[in-house]
Amino acid sequence: MDVQLFVDLQDRLDQESTLREDIRNAINELYKTCRLATAKLAKAHAVPKSQTKEVTDAIKPQFETIRQNISTLVSLIQPVTFYKYHDMWTNAIQSACGLVVFAIYLESARLATPSDVQAYLGCRVNTENADVTEFVITLEEYLNAIVSLFNELSRLAVNAVIVNDIQRPQEISTFASDLYAGFQLLNLKNDNLRRRFDSIKYDIKKIEEVQYDLRVRGLIS
Repeated sequence: MDVQLFVDLQDRLDQESTLREDIRNAINELYKTCRLATAKLAKAHAVPKSQTKEVTDAIKPQFETIRQNISTLVSLIQPVTFYKYHDMWTNAIQSACGLVVFAIYLESARLATPSDVQAYLGCRVNTENADVTEFVITLEEYLNAIVSLFNELSRLAVNAVIVNDIQRPQEISTFASDLYAGFQLLNLKNDNLRRRFDSIKYDIKKIEEVQYDLRVRGLIS
């Protein structure tokens, strides 16, 4: 028996193990940067709308680092192996997308488009669900980031009242309602995404309760 076959197989297993370790290291660096960016962006919950630009400006260096972290990850992945390892980084990419979506809302009170995400993170959003020929952000990752925005909006509505930004919850409610209506047009097949979408109604309810309390107290018309 030629044992060289097993020697070659072990070499391939070692290469696979090394690659997975390199991917894990790249993902850990991405998570680390996302955590720092999240902490900085959370300050938006403690200031009125007039001061949010200072918060979004302060996070821009982190977005550049996130882009570099993703570039390192991209360099490790061949298109043919994209889905083989995809589960390793999808949560980290969702976190990065969520930061972009929230930051753009804070900057301009609008929904981040796939083009915005690409501009910030350096990777195209695969909106066509086409065959992968390069490292992409999947449509599900982009949609999950939008779902995460609803939770941030519900918190923002509550915290706006705390910092005496009384008119802001109405703006948030209008935006969230329009966004929710858009989501309802989607026929979601992904079980995880569908479950997360079903939770949006609780965030909408929280925003509506803030508005109701303000009206009862005569603080808004």
